Amino acid sequence: MVFINDIFAKKRRTIVFLVAVTIVLVISGIVIGLVIGLQKRIVNGTIISIDNSSSEKYIADNAKEIIDGSYYIALPGFVNTHTHLWQHISKSLAPKEPLQNWTRIYRPIHYLTKDELFDVVLAASCEALLSGITTVSDYASLGFNDYGFETNAKSIAAAGLNAILVWHNPSIFLHDQIKLKEIQRLKIKYQDQFDLWMGFGPLSFHSLPAIYSGILIAKQLNMSTTEHTMENIQEQRDFRNHMIDYLQQYKRFNLTNDEQILYNLTNLTSPSNVDAYEQLLRTVQQILKFDKILENDRSYKKLTDVEKQILGTFNYNRRSSPLILLDYFQILKTHLAIHSVWLQSEDIDILIRNNMSISHNPESNMYLTSGIAPIDDYLRKNILITIGTDGAASNDGINFFTAMKQMWNGYKVNMMNKDISKKFDEWNIIQAATINGAKALKIDKKIGSIDIGKQADITLIATNELGLSPLRLNTLKSLLIYSADTRDVKYVVINGTIRVDNGYIKYQNQSQLAQRLTQIARDVDLRVINGKIWSEKYIITLQDLIHSYWYKYRSIRVQDTIDLIIESVENLTMCIAVSGTTFGGGTYTVIGELAKQRFPEDKLPQAFSKPISLNAGISLRITRKRSQYEYTIYLGNSTIFAQNSTTAGQLLILAVEANSELSTICLDTTV
Repeated sequence: MVFINDIFAKKRRTIVFLVAVTIVLVISGIVIGLVIGLQKRIVNGTIISIDNSSSEKYIADNAKEIIDGSYYIALPGFVNTHTHLWQHISKSLAPKEPLQNWTRIYRPIHYLTKDELFDVVLAASCEALLSGITTVSDYASLGFNDYGFETNAKSIAAAGLNAILVWHNPSIFLHDQIKLKEIQRLKIKYQDQFDLWMGFGPLSFHSLPAIYSGILIAKQLNMSTTEHTMENIQEQRDFRNHMIDYLQQYKRFNLTNDEQILYNLTNLTSPSNVDAYEQLLRTVQQILKFDKILENDRSYKKLTDVEKQILGTFNYNRRSSPLILLDYFQILKTHLAIHSVWLQSEDIDILIRNNMSISHNPESNMYLTSGIAPIDDYLRKNILITIGTDGAASNDGINFFTAMKQMWNGYKVNMMNKDISKKFDEWNIIQAATINGAKALKIDKKIGSIDIGKQADITLIATNELGLSPLRLNTLKSLLIYSADTRDVKYVVINGTIRVDNGYIKYQNQSQLAQRLTQIARDVDLRVINGKIWSEKYIITLQDLIHSYWYKYRSIRVQDTIDLIIESVENLTMCIAVSGTTFGGGTYTVIGELAKQRFPEDKLPQAFSKPISLNAGISLRITRKRSQYEYTIYLGNSTIFAQNSTTAGQLLILAVEANSELSTICLDTTV
């Protein structure tokens, strides 16, 4: 067995290449390796010793399963720092579109049932396992429906993956006061499985008040944060335009504390309307920088004076950047910035000052024509780089080997300078795939390397097949990046449990999952055309109100039909709200008072919110007919409210105890 481990302490790197002996791993009764060599003892999923002293009798007495490790490379399990697992339902729906048009791939998520969502995420999680991934940071943007977040968590747990679950605040249509309680409830529920992080944006897609809503919640609950950051150039244009529009619309309010920073942002240069021109400006800077770096390299052929003069005529002024605003909000300490393709030197200074990390998603960035992140700049500034695959809708799969390969290829192409790129160390990629991801997610004391005291997350890669042959010590790192693939992953162990066994998912039927995924996609495609039906009768009991509130919310599209009946065993205050926009979180009817006071915003034209007193034994009914826009609310036999909302949005039904502290959170926008 070849044992690859990088403790990644300063100047310490280890490759142990064993031919005559075999590494033996004893993992909760599992033995990897028949020939005794370097042995790792793992009890209850944790590595407790590394030695070569165990006897064959010890192995025979303790092993429940034996894996011949003679022809394997042992790697720490890969850490995928950015995924949208639900996007497996949207593979190849928009392979030719840039990010802003590509977002139509979100349509299916609005129509997945709870059971379908579970199966989609399970299929994606299993594909991750087959790629040697043992940990994911999943951006659960499936919060459009009330069951999305917890179904997502349940499915990831069923697959056996470690995970960071990202609470995508704009998609979750609940009052901020309820969100504070829900996140605390979920933290307790998943405290032994997952950690919850905050995703509050991205800033180019959502309003300033909605963004600030998520930031305040994160600060109040001391949550770690991660967000899509400057993924493509259009995001910079849109962000700047949003700031201009907000200032123009709301300068009538007292914004004195924040007005200057907003004006400063709007006064910065807007990117060119031509993306290739922005790429040209960045390339010019890069050429001049490398010419300076290599000026004493005898083999390097320098720029001529004429060439320098021509390049010097290009000015790359400071562009408007969301990082400036986020830094102003003081939310970026140890923040994980996703994508980060178009950062300038001033943005990199912000990263350094806040000890931030990068989730580099090379496949997605190329798939969506977003650009190539400036990896060389990050490396030179010692910024922690990790790897993410993004969702399957922007790379058509989850394959960490192709992600590593494209990281290296993208770096070479972006440099266009062999004197620089040939000095690139492959360890940068292996680190990014393992220990760096664990550090960025703040779990490096548990995972990220094969070491004493850490959780046994191990991927075994076959060397006796064509993928990694011929195997040489001096090419091993490059082979892992360029030649290895999912076909070579034979065993994946997570927390001491075998999850992939001889190349197959151990506890799931891969063929059935694949067929189920196809059937779900076909069913959902029909619902996109014909709409869905939300028809339920809910009887709210005392148990439902254990937290003093109860809620249901769904994403609603034009073709959908609604027929809901709500009854209760005690008197309640009900809140019926329609968001008037696809992402209802942090909008006027549900945003918290602190966020609203600092960044005011008018109610959206198609939004409404209505409090209703519901007495025990009385029925509350809410209806909306297919292809019609009118929401009608009945109390008992009487119609008490009707209003049109002609846009896609979300419908919230919230119940709170009549005399609780939450009984006044529902705005009445109908008076």
